[in-house]
Amino acid sequence: MFSLATDAAPGRPNEDFVIASADLAVVVDGAGIPFGGCHHGVAWYARQLGVRTVAALAASAGIPLTEGLAEGIASVAALHADTCDLTNPGTPCAAIGILRIGSARVDALTLSDVSIVVDLDTGPEVTCDLSIEEISGTEPAAVAGMRFGTPDHTAALAELVARQTATRNRPGGWWVAAADPNAAQYGRVASYPADAMRRAAAFSDGVTRPVDQMEIFGWPEYLDLLDKLGPAGLIAQVRSIESDDPHGDRYPRTKRHDDASLAYFRPSSDYRSL
Repeated sequence: MFSLATDAAPGRPNEDFVIASADLAVVVDGAGIPFGGCHHGVAWYARQLGVRTVAALAASAGIPLTEGLAEGIASVAALHADTCDLTNPGTPCAAIGILRIGSARVDALTLSDVSIVVDLDTGPEVTCDLSIEEISGTEPAAVAGMRFGTPDHTAALAELVARQTATRNRPGGWWVAAADPNAAQYGRVASYPADAMRRAAAFSDGVTRPVDQMEIFGWPEYLDLLDKLGPAGLIAQVRSIESDDPHGDRYPRTKRHDDASLAYFRPSSDYRSL
């Protein structure tokens, strides 16, 4: 079974969503301009995408994760195509990660910067689509040396968002779930033998920042910390790190806090013996 946790950035609605069944977990990290083209909002989109992607994959066991995601995207688009402008650049979109645990195989998919980490007997294997950073630049580099709330930080963030928006969901750019189900084909996928898996997790980027942005931890020790603290405890650790650097002096980033969500699977001894 999966254990789950999610926590909104303080003072904001949670635009992440995490959902799981016994053998399947989906983490969604929503984005978009509040009510930009869609009156439902980003949090609504993230919830609907998670629920409908899980439903599509559960209804057809064993189908490729890309197909289940495409069905989820299409299903959500159909919900509000008649009431919202799904072509608006500010309409909701989302990074998404899918982790499926089978008796013989573990499958992972990420579209944009949700991370799936499968810890094998040989060490952690990470599936994450960082095309957004490769094309538009990293967040720490964009705001390096700038404090939260300063004119320089605000301007640098706006420039970064403009570059990301201009290159999103188009040939030669980076891809994210929005209204076009064809985006699913650009997801990064990986599969691993189930009997070699020690543990596995799906993380939104609000949880991975101590690893991939701040570079405080490597993946082996971060997974050990997750073992020790549990999902909610790990998010609390992230919040403590963020609060100890309230202005972004030590760890430059676009937001002081980000929504944080994760799903964690640790097999029982019975599972390992199958």
